[in-house]
Amino acid sequence: MAASYADIVRGLLRPRFIILAVLTIFTFTTYTRMKESNYRARVKAVYQCPIPDNGRSPAGSLVTIKDRLIRSELQHQRHVAQRGIFLEQSGFGSWGFNVWPTDKDSLNWWGYFPPSFNCPHDLQRVGRYNDGGKWMCGMSVLENLDPSKKCVIYSMGVYDDSSWEAEMMDRTHCEVWAFDGSVEDVAGDAKGNPKMHFSKVFIGNEDRVDAKGSVWKTLPTIMKENGHEWIDVLKADIEGYEYQTLDGLMDAYQRSHLPFSQLQVQLHLASGPDMTPDVKGFTKFKRWFERLEKMHMRPFMSELNLVAHLLTPSEGFICSEYSFINIAGNHRLLHA
Repeated sequence: MAASYADIVRGLLRPRFIILAVLTIFTFTTYTRMKESNYRARVKAVYQCPIPDNGRSPAGSLVTIKDRLIRSELQHQRHVAQRGIFLEQSGFGSWGFNVWPTDKDSLNWWGYFPPSFNCPHDLQRVGRYNDGGKWMCGMSVLENLDPSKKCVIYSMGVYDDSSWEAEMMDRTHCEVWAFDGSVEDVAGDAKGNPKMHFSKVFIGNEDRVDAKGSVWKTLPTIMKENGHEWIDVLKADIEGYEYQTLDGLMDAYQRSHLPFSQLQVQLHLASGPDMTPDVKGFTKFKRWFERLEKMHMRPFMSELNLVAHLLTPSEGFICSEYSFINIAGNHRLLHA
């Protein structure tokens, strides 16, 4: 005769079954904790980038900011490994490699460099729709920052659109230092704001005055002049000069870590001799992008700039917005 439900329950409540269940749960829990511990040790050992301890995350989640960062870092490493495998499968390094394939099973230029990291806070798009807006990590962290805490934003390249700068000043108490040697002042609502500081200066990889009389300064020089040691948000929209500018910055801080919490950068192709939209340019871009990753910058969002494509459709998708978080240092996005 088939056993009743009550008989089955009574059988499972026998001492030997209870002991077996407890041992199984204990073994699984111990293994899980050891595995998580090994993950953390591996991330710290390989990258040696300090991920500080802290309490609960702001949203009341049971997962700490530190845990989110470690999980995202492991995810990023998988992406990096997959990039290498896919590049090899696609023939990178051979004469047949094509950075702009048209078949559905291949990746184009930007497809090799997707956002591989999760912002550990809220993710918000700030600025106008279309060209000019930026995907911000932890906007609520900056909005809820104690007014007594200094908040510094650097904006390289403003031209005729300062919507992002205006919204950042409107929603936070952060002050903005803007730099652009091609205009006399910022545009729109940002102009005249007491929290805006504008300099008619180009930011580059060396301090100089060019043949046209334009003044160029490096970011470390600017920071020293302003008395700043850390930047909460660095925005760069400098029409192809972002590569040499950030290269100079990485040279200056190669023995330390980059002095900003997050980077908002517009990446251009065919804007200069270095990043032409061909295999030669792709090789240089890959080297530059991976150097940025080695400096502990992690891409958490990207967005193709469709305005650039509409203006020059024959050139393809030669412009993309990228957002990076710095996982080194002890800044507020790592422990807020």
